[in-house]
Amino acid sequence: VGEVARASGDAQLQVRALILEAAELSDLGQDLGRAYRLLKRAEALAFPGGSDGVKKQLLNPLATVSATLGHFDEAQDAYARLAELARSTRDVGTEARVRFAFANLALRRNEERPEPGGRPALLRLAREALDAARKAGSKAFEAQSLRMVAELLGDSPEERREADEHLRRCLELALEAKLPERRMACLWTRAERLAGVDAAAAERDADAVLALAAEHDNPRYLASAWRARSMVAFRTRPLPEALRQAERALDAVEVLRQLQKDASSQAELFSGWVQDYHRLAGRTLEAGETSALPPREALERAFAVSERLRARTLFEALVASRALALGADSPERQLERVLVLRGLSTTQRRLLETTLPASERTRLLGELQELERRERELRPAPRHDAVEFASLAQTEQNLGEDEALLVFLVGTDQDLQGEPGGGAWVLAVTRGGTRAHRIPERARLRPAVALLSGLIERRDGSEAGTAAALYAQLLAPVLRELPPRVSRLLLVPDGPLHDLAFPALRERADGPPLISRYELARVPSASLLHHWRERSERPPAGEALVLADPDRSGAPAGTTTVASSRGGVFGETASLGALPEARREGRTVQEALEDTDVRPRLLVGTEASEQALKASRLDVVRILHVAAHAVVDVEAPERSALVLAPGASQEDGLLQPREIAELHLWDALVVLSSCQGASGALLAGEGVLSLARAFFESGARAVVASLWPMRDAEAAWLLERYYRHLASGQGVAQALRSAQREAQEDGQPAAAWAGVVVMGDAALVPVRRADDAAGVPGQGASWVLAVLLCALVLAMGVGGWRRSKRPPPAWPPEDPSAGRRDG
Repeated sequence: VGEVARASGDAQLQVRALILEAAELSDLGQDLGRAYRLLKRAEALAFPGGSDGVKKQLLNPLATVSATLGHFDEAQDAYARLAELARSTRDVGTEARVRFAFANLALRRNEERPEPGGRPALLRLAREALDAARKAGSKAFEAQSLRMVAELLGDSPEERREADEHLRRCLELALEAKLPERRMACLWTRAERLAGVDAAAAERDADAVLALAAEHDNPRYLASAWRARSMVAFRTRPLPEALRQAERALDAVEVLRQLQKDASSQAELFSGWVQDYHRLAGRTLEAGETSALPPREALERAFAVSERLRARTLFEALVASRALALGADSPERQLERVLVLRGLSTTQRRLLETTLPASERTRLLGELQELERRERELRPAPRHDAVEFASLAQTEQNLGEDEALLVFLVGTDQDLQGEPGGGAWVLAVTRGGTRAHRIPERARLRPAVALLSGLIERRDGSEAGTAAALYAQLLAPVLRELPPRVSRLLLVPDGPLHDLAFPALRERADGPPLISRYELARVPSASLLHHWRERSERPPAGEALVLADPDRSGAPAGTTTVASSRGGVFGETASLGALPEARREGRTVQEALEDTDVRPRLLVGTEASEQALKASRLDVVRILHVAAHAVVDVEAPERSALVLAPGASQEDGLLQPREIAELHLWDALVVLSSCQGASGALLAGEGVLSLARAFFESGARAVVASLWPMRDAEAAWLLERYYRHLASGQGVAQALRSAQREAQEDGQPAAAWAGVVVMGDAALVPVRRADDAAGVPGQGASWVLAVLLCALVLAMGVGGWRRSKRPPPAWPPEDPSAGRRDG
């Protein structure tokens, strides 16, 4: 059908063919990413000139697939356009569809971000959808709306009677209209409502849902059916049995996940099921508290659920040593992808032109979207080799005596129906064992974390009270029980804690911050930490490649003034200016590493280019330092970039995640001295889609980056001290702690140091002093010569000699107009 439509040259026919192809994929939950890209291609053909009928046909599946992948804003926009079309054409059937869609989308958003008093508002939307469906005479949407109203009703006698009647009618309509998915949904809602009053009837309905799902052999139906079965089991079966059924539900979810053909779609689909992982992990830990399970078994099983949840696509890519490896594809597909990448670069170079007319910019943005979709289709499919997650016992054994791994699980205490949601926990893992502690649920932590960030930004110390409150809620019970030898905390954040400035937390408002006592580092998961540490480290020595203050020569006039920030949005990239502190920072890094076994190579100005980086011998790079602007696009993470000089006509100077992943920086330390290199879109389960994450895909072992914008001079001051400590042989986390302590003791505000974080393997030691290297086996002659020279100096009576050192620059002034690295 697609080939016939393309051959016809008829845009309307091509749109319908694309919709049909997408429907075949999405109906079974298979390759939703490709379905989404097909529908976006159809959208470009249907708007603005297509008929109203074709637009309606397109917008509904586009919104549905977008919502399934967690693109809620895009789904909302598509439904809003569909609603306008329905009004303008007086299409009551489509109006009913949109009313239900808005209510369902609001329900999905509330599940992800519960709001106080949200249930009455959702019930009102569901009733409005029901009225619209009845007016339109739509049995399908009447059935869906009846079920949603029943789901949201409470447990009073009147509400129970209303819910029973709605569900009876829902099942009648589903049978009349031959809608098996609607019938299953009505049955599982009835089963969940009956579970507390008639266990036998609830069990029958739950079994009927499973039978229907198996009959249709639809992976999406099966995942939903097992979720419903486990929810009923939590109220009707002994807790150990309910936990086993919940584990079966996760198995079904992961079958659905494996059907997706690209890693992004896997992660996006997976994010919609995160609450099920939180619920199972939390209920498992509760079982250990009540003796329903032996405590150690509860910890092991909850830890295993946590590892199944976290950073899955990143872990699987690294285990497969894939990172978008082109070698897995045919030569034809490799060539096609190369051509698409060139097209992306060409289009982005045009979009950087400040004199571009608005109409041409709009056209090019559409072209860019199509090239981005094509590039995703041409990426090698994820490998489905079995991966082995780190067990709790393995993790305990792999930790050092001085380390504790703090694994956060930030769920909800109750779901929308008032059922236990698993709560929020932190698992404190050490070599000597593991303890679990309850912490506040997600709805309480999110505003507290945002408040702390806002207070830190004020730069007046007003964050101290909030920092102490969060310390008490998240860390105090954990740290009191840690062995006294623990000096390094490895943090596995979840949900809002990805944005938390852990270094600024403190036991008392007037007390020292957390970094006065501990080294801190973030890891995506225990399995990734195990993956890094089970590999033998690269031999010492190598190169430190430093790119500083790239000069985008050829930029329009007026864009080379000193910038106030290292960042901006994509459309402002062309106006980013020079960063003189970054250039000085590059020289400081070079000086700090001169007497080490890592040879610094500094590239500044036009030499600090995308082409130079890609052409370098990255197999010998131990440290990559980039002091440049960064662009973080939360709405389109694949457009985020480090802004370098182009260096060649085929490059645009925007080093983006798809390119970063192909750099192959095995076991290197990457330092992103740029705006918000650790921030980006947060995808539940997978984590933050940041530039730092892309460097992990490239093989980096540790990344140092900032959670928030930093002033240019402050970043340079901190990193000078970081490299001084790194050059003395300290590990990546120890060196950052030393530098942050110096900043804090110097009276600098938390905004100047608390946002810089180490991610990855905190124990990595990428640098050794040259004199230390001389003492390794095989260097005996050099060591003897050094001793003889020292003896000679002493014999000549020369005392008090020390190598001259350039004094550190004065602490930068508080002038807010000074250069900034903020985005």
